[in-house]
Amino acid sequence: MKRSGYLQRVRQDVNRQLTESRAVHTQMCLDAAMIAAHDVLQLGPGRAEDFCVAYREAINDMARRVVDDQMDDPEFVYAKAKIDEQIRAIVGPEKFAPWEERYGEK
Repeated sequence: MKRSGYLQRVRQDVNRQLTESRAVHTQMCLDAAMIAAHDVLQLGPGRAEDFCVAYREAINDMARRVVDDQMDDPEFVYAKAKIDEQIRAIVGPEKFAPWEERYGEK
């Protein structure tokens, strides 16, 4: 039985929309992070570029860890643990919330 190309076109359109919306969301997160860094840490033009580079490196590193880990473990336990370890070191153990809390997982 021949398959209709309609479903394939719909899927391609949905994937395109998801890809575009992720890019917008990621940029909005960077913009919000820069605004917050300015408000709280007085980040200005001198350090903003370094901050943007570090942000992009951090988000790409996190994504790479999760994707790589999911190949062996769909729950990506190792990636979550490593990211949690970094966050715990930044905020301290008393203010730390594990992945499940930060991401609303049960």
